[in-house]
Amino acid sequence: MDGQDGPRRLVRVAFHTLGCRLNRYDTESMMAGLPDGEAGALACEIVDWDEPADVYVLNSCTVTARADQKARQTLREARRRNPAAKVVVTGCYAQAQPAALAALPGVDGVFGTGERDAIAQWLPRLLAADGPLLEVGRPEGAPPATGSRARPALASRTRAHVKIQDGCDLRCAYCLVWRARGPARSRAPEAVLQEIAGLWDRGAPEVVLTGVHVGSYGRDAAPRTSLADLVAAILRRCPGLKVRLSSLHPEDLGEDLLRLYATEADLQPYLHLSLQSGADAVLARMRRPYAAADVVAAVAGATAARPGIGIGADVIAGFPGETDADFQATLDLVASLPLAYLHVFPFSARPGTAAAAMTPVPPALVRERADRLGAAGSELQRRFEDGLLGVRQEAIVESPRRADGWLPATTGNFATVLVPDAWAPGDLVLARPDGRHDGLLRAAEVVRAVVGEGER
Repeated sequence: MDGQDGPRRLVRVAFHTLGCRLNRYDTESMMAGLPDGEAGALACEIVDWDEPADVYVLNSCTVTARADQKARQTLREARRRNPAAKVVVTGCYAQAQPAALAALPGVDGVFGTGERDAIAQWLPRLLAADGPLLEVGRPEGAPPATGSRARPALASRTRAHVKIQDGCDLRCAYCLVWRARGPARSRAPEAVLQEIAGLWDRGAPEVVLTGVHVGSYGRDAAPRTSLADLVAAILRRCPGLKVRLSSLHPEDLGEDLLRLYATEADLQPYLHLSLQSGADAVLARMRRPYAAADVVAAVAGATAARPGIGIGADVIAGFPGETDADFQATLDLVASLPLAYLHVFPFSARPGTAAAAMTPVPPALVRERADRLGAAGSELQRRFEDGLLGVRQEAIVESPRRADGWLPATTGNFATVLVPDAWAPGDLVLARPDGRHDGLLRAAEVVRAVVGEGER
């Protein structure tokens, strides 16, 4: 592979992502930033995580102690797969506890959230180093995130994730993400719009707007703007593109955003709320900026603005000091709301957080409460999905095809419906669920394709 700059070295690089949609976006940005051999002696080939590779890059999460444990397990698996490979960890765990990770046997590099995108610079150093590299500065370099990253080729025919902001100004008692990712920083609206327009041109039927605190978008900008302003601009720029929002806090759901849900069909009828608890005393100890009544008001406003909207919620089971009455208040709240599902997190203390110093709930009781919330979430999901039977739903066909021949499709309100395999991933279809198959909704007949590949 000789050229004018001398022989090229081909390096196989495998990536694995733990955690949130934002981490998946950051992994795609790292992939886009790999050296391609054009300007130097290093060219990279991306391979699957379970394949032999020269470098394994784990983009980590640190939202819970279990997330840290999963990261360590994944790193050990990579080392066993190829003992001669370089094993790297980046992301939030790397930013929050770099020294601990660098001390792990078999870890060759630890790069923080601010260094993550400089992969083209640190990869050659990593390959040449005799010992571990530890490079962790301030999260994301700390300036406002007004620039635009290089964007990889469309990784999925079904949806693309777009980071609109990073960091968080809240310092919730159980969380280290604010330390790992730094203060809230919004990307410039035009940078976001340009990226989304490029994805739309390349065939993405849907974009998901992601961030650490998406609802804070624009508060740090000059001039000040808002999430609702950004969504409205996207819908104007790319008519027909489906837009989905990632997690919001209840107080983020203001009148301007509700008005868009009521009037804009291309804003997907979906919300994921960061609820965490239904007890005000627990929310106060968590340092959450809302009360249970705000959750009720947010859900009522969303369902009034967009009937049939799918609303999910995060809930923490067994936060320190949670009494039986507090837990019952959470169960009662979620049972009273028209939610589509729950994401349940058994509390796990993070060293360095305020919650780690609080009196814990016994582990067995934490597990019991998590199980009870999980059962409540399953009942909510069944109730919500039953309400979709016989109702025509717009859905995007996913991949891969199941062994039984059905294809999964995701509705606007985030339910999974199985459709016949006559469709292709990325097709936007109208399906009327008429029963269940293998526990999932099924639509034996798809009425028509709204937008198919190549029809834009």
